[in-house]
Amino acid sequence: MRVLITGGGTGGHLYPALAVAGLLKEYVPSGEILFVGTGEGLESTVVPAAGYSFRRIGAVKWPRRLSLKMPGVFWGLGKGYLQGIKIIKEFRPDAVFATGGYVSVPVGLAAVRRGVPLFLHEQNAIPGMANRLLARWAKVTFTTFPLRKETFPRKANSIHSGLPVRKEILRTERRDGLRYFGFDDDCFTLLVTGGSRGARSINIVMQEIYLKICAGEAFLPGLQVIHLTGMDEYQAYCRKLSAKGIYGSKIGKLVIRPYLDKMEYALAAADLVISRAGAATLAELTARGLPAVLVPYPYATGDHQYHNARYLEEAGAAVLIREEDLTAERLLREIGRIVGDRQLRQKMAEQSHRLGRPEAGEVIVRTIIQKITSK
Repeated sequence: MRVLITGGGTGGHLYPALAVAGLLKEYVPSGEILFVGTGEGLESTVVPAAGYSFRRIGAVKWPRRLSLKMPGVFWGLGKGYLQGIKIIKEFRPDAVFATGGYVSVPVGLAAVRRGVPLFLHEQNAIPGMANRLLARWAKVTFTTFPLRKETFPRKANSIHSGLPVRKEILRTERRDGLRYFGFDDDCFTLLVTGGSRGARSINIVMQEIYLKICAGEAFLPGLQVIHLTGMDEYQAYCRKLSAKGIYGSKIGKLVIRPYLDKMEYALAAADLVISRAGAATLAELTARGLPAVLVPYPYATGDHQYHNARYLEEAGAAVLIREEDLTAERLLREIGRIVGDRQLRQKMAEQSHRLGRPEAGEVIVRTIIQKITSK
């Protein structure tokens, strides 16, 4: 069995694809998997490092409104489509699995043209343009959130599967996460992350909180923090903390990293997470049953991160703070409230776990195999 997987640009599209790839290899060890993506996206480095074959393809972002760039967009789409046709002819996949993003469009259209069964996964509560276009031809469109029937074209076949997470996320134990960071078992661990690209607003507010803790204006004894700044922010952020006299020993323990390949250790160690509200992040949080304070990225297409976060907030699994309402005082108040109330934290954790779909990857892989073997 050969499966071509596409989708990427950010971790939100890539990591669900890697989770499905890992399960496909478990179900069909003799199978072949090929990833197709752009040379600029996260997938161009992460996929080869994970041991999978990778082919580059040309793709362009689709503009949100008509503009003078449209001829270039159509040219780029056509070029990517022809490259997709060529790759499909050479690889001869039994199925194509696409997780969204602009690279999915030319590959998905090429799969339809060549008669290869197409399967989609939509991560967000508000579907992206790529999946809304391709869903009419897909065998199945898997969704993270329960979506209204009219969300996709009338002919579309959708299954509310949840979002697949890597098996390492599910299997890593707390003690392993604490050991990885050199943390103590009896201290509260806070994970701060803005996703693969970081979140400047969260970074700035956390810097103010660190200053308050160091100055004795905030009391959070024994705090352990894992703060992932994003690649672009890391160097400057570390310099700012040093210049302001912020050190881990003044806070409790503070680990600053630009990005973490071994995210399973951070999630295993965490008692509370402060993050954006990308679907992949939320799937990992709920799979582990972690309470969270969510600050949705305000410029996400269709404001989908807000709707993602709202789903968790309404269930009692998270606190939602709009970016325009994010201040050090507000965030510190929420952290203190959750840290100081074990019963609240336990209730949030239970609700988060209730929303989790750790079986999502299994549902997707079994469905794909069933559909292509029953042709």
